[in-house]
Amino acid sequence: MGTNVEWTKDMLLIWAILRKTRSGGLPAEERRALAEQFGVSEEVVLRYERARTTYEVLIGEKRRRQAKLETILRMTEGGKTFEPERYADELEATLERMRDAEPENELTRELRDARDAIRAEIGLPPVPPEDYS
Repeated sequence: MGTNVEWTKDMLLIWAILRKTRSGGLPAEERRALAEQFGVSEEVVLRYERARTTYEVLIGEKRRRQAKLETILRMTEGGKTFEPERYADELEATLERMRDAEPENELTRELRDARDAIRAEIGLPPVPPEDYS
């Protein structure tokens, strides 16, 4: 793992929204400031915020707990010594496998569509289905 990624404008905005939603929410004035900073409408920021929050509450938090448990079990199976320095990469690999295996549903579609709406306002094409996770 440990792959270097070139962050695009949409990724930076989505990361900012995600950080805010995980730390208690995105007040209207911060939403407005983010929209202005990234050159998008408040509506697409709000749409993504709502889609992400709904997904996290119904799927994401449970999946992260399950991934943490599976990662620790896999890293210690057969009496192996747990290596904390490998944990972050192993956890990310577990989460990626879980995302790839997740069937599309209303929540994942809305999250994808909300991301694509941000990308459209920035002037980027939708994320190809094979690249979306």
